[in-house]
Amino acid sequence: MKLYDRFAAAARRHPDHAAFDTGTRTITYREAERHVARAAGWLGAHLRRGDRVALHLTKSPEAIMLMLAALRAGLSYVPIDPGAPAARRAFVVADSGARAVVVDDRTAGGWAAADVIRDSVVFAHQEPAGEPASVGAEDTAYVLYTSGSTGRPKGVVITHGNAAAFVDWAADYTGLGPADRVAVHAPLHFDLPVLDVYAGLGSGATVCPVDERTVLFPQALLRHLRRQRITVLYAVPSALVALLHRTTLPEDGLPDLRLLLYAGEEFHPGPLRRLMAALPHTEVHNLYGPIETNVVTALRVRPEHLDLPRIPLGRPVPGTRIFLRDGDRDDDGVVTEPDRAGELLVSGPSRTPGYLDRPDLTAASRATVLADGRRWTCHRTGDYATWDADGQLRFLGRRDGLVKTRGFRVELGDVEAAVLRHPQVREAAVVALPHPEHTNLLHAFAVTDGDTSGDDLRQWCLRELPASMVPVQVTVTADLPRTSTGKIARRELVDQAAGGAS
Repeated sequence: MKLYDRFAAAARRHPDHAAFDTGTRTITYREAERHVARAAGWLGAHLRRGDRVALHLTKSPEAIMLMLAALRAGLSYVPIDPGAPAARRAFVVADSGARAVVVDDRTAGGWAAADVIRDSVVFAHQEPAGEPASVGAEDTAYVLYTSGSTGRPKGVVITHGNAAAFVDWAADYTGLGPADRVAVHAPLHFDLPVLDVYAGLGSGATVCPVDERTVLFPQALLRHLRRQRITVLYAVPSALVALLHRTTLPEDGLPDLRLLLYAGEEFHPGPLRRLMAALPHTEVHNLYGPIETNVVTALRVRPEHLDLPRIPLGRPVPGTRIFLRDGDRDDDGVVTEPDRAGELLVSGPSRTPGYLDRPDLTAASRATVLADGRRWTCHRTGDYATWDADGQLRFLGRRDGLVKTRGFRVELGDVEAAVLRHPQVREAAVVALPHPEHTNLLHAFAVTDGDTSGDDLRQWCLRELPASMVPVQVTVTADLPRTSTGKIARRELVDQAAGGAS
């Protein structure tokens, strides 16, 4: 079932149930469907089927309803990060070929009047919208922009078939229903809200967008989650670590939270153990998958997983095929033996067509695997993993996280895990700085409790790690820089390390 159809079916089943709740106002499913139909009528009258519309909007029910309206009208949408620099926003609009930009009162600045449409104008449309446009599985539903290695953002094309395959699985896996209240924590230009919005609204749940100003302050976020009686939260580990260490969560808890999902970064066992101790009645699940495939493995985290060096990725979701390959060529062998490493390749219905108007990048991200008498076209994740004896995937690290230093190959995640084992370290990140003699030197950054110094932590690393893996410097900092999606901004840390080394 397509994304809009799921919402429309839920609206027919639960017309008087709250579709949205911001904490200050609610919108029923009947009201939401009416707003979506009106907005779709305006979009359909001013744009052609198949056009793209850019949505430069703050996180709100209106922004989500405009996403649905674009789909109802047979358009695809491109969510734009309101916090991005003006040049990046302009690039995304131009690169995506968007025929219109919709803004709200908080995002209208910086655009020429001829370039934009106010969301209030779209929702004020009164003409009948007609029947929802017919779309095929291969038609584009939305385009999400992600950072490119050259600094040029790249648009990942997600089709209706890709999105429906993921949302169908997510709704079944989470057991979402009308009794649930789903927080939309991550920004709308990220891939995590696809679950919150479409699985939530398609299941009759109440979707609760968290204002970006609330997201910035962990204690305000905790109050919001408690006040809104949130039952399902999906977030990146960095945000959850902040919630653990910078709020009264350990004392107050989240009594209504039944399901906590995380993705986007590795969650090290130490802080995850402390988080789960603070949420004893909450199921915690590790969801894995890059934006180009959405979620492809899932694991309910159990106490025994917390005793491992790294949390497993779990098993492939239904319909997904995962292969591990021990080389870079298509004729290199597929790894099937337990504990033998290979690059993680993904095939299945949620694998996207690739990057918008970037055939070079799309081709570089593809691999072909021969298995079961057929050829499988896969996405190369750049992550390395092993199968264990129970058929679960164990994460080993990223291809770009494996660096050469002093003649040894070192996985940055292993060094981070060692720093995080220090009892006073709350968060840690390790980056590699190029060096003419040693290829790379490692620099660690840590957020701590108490008065632990960088020298103390380096001595700790000397006891915990082989000499080749010990950072040359450990910097204690009040916080780690974040990207717009809440992940650790590692490029900024590389710049900081380079500045400190100069």
